[in-house]
Amino acid sequence: MPRTVDIVVPVYNEEACIDEFYARVERLGYADALIFVDNASTDGTLKRIERHPGLRVIRHTTNEGYGASVRHGIAASDAEFVIIIDADLEYPPESIPAVIGALREHPVVYCSRFLGVQPPAMPLVRRLGNRLVSALCGALFRLHTTDLYTGMKGFQRRALPLEMLARDGFEHGVEIAALITLSGHRIKDLPVEYVPRQTGRSKMRHVPETLKLVYHIFAYWFRCIILARPLNPERNPRGPAAHP
Repeated sequence: MPRTVDIVVPVYNEEACIDEFYARVERLGYADALIFVDNASTDGTLKRIERHPGLRVIRHTTNEGYGASVRHGIAASDAEFVIIIDADLEYPPESIPAVIGALREHPVVYCSRFLGVQPPAMPLVRRLGNRLVSALCGALFRLHTTDLYTGMKGFQRRALPLEMLARDGFEHGVEIAALITLSGHRIKDLPVEYVPRQTGRSKMRHVPETLKLVYHIFAYWFRCIILARPLNPERNPRGPAAHP
């Protein structure tokens, strides 16, 4: 019987969070849906994951980028719904059932940090950068989301040609936005209670990455919307297989 949901979890040096993340997902009954993608962690992340038998794990021997981790996790999935969530516990795993419920009616679901009961506790630069790229992408791609760069989102597999994704870095979020628009869909925002990470540090260099994202937004808009060219015409990848 086909799976209803696969949960793709990109990880890089998240040793301190893995056990709690797994325990919280297990309590929800979705441990067998997890696909961890370890992006060549240099701490004990992989050993922590391997303590839990039967998990599907993709191992990168070099750091290939966040976007590559997302792509390879999606490629290893065959479920009706694909959910992507970071393992750092900034996004509560307890929101997974709400995402699944929304995916039964919407092809794309983003968990927005800006719709929660409390304003997100993030530095002003990060907040403004996210608002900028979300607003710009919304205007150019006609997508209305309050949190383009959320670390928790879900897709109906049949709704999007996810195998067309090609970007390896954080710019993959812009590529996904272009793919959603070209597929004729919209994003459903769900509120999520964002909790700033308690261990480690963000892997994203926010100011240079924001500038790069603005460039990619205009580049994809010009190529896909103005010139009406395909997203990635020669792309048909299959990422590394996940092994239990």
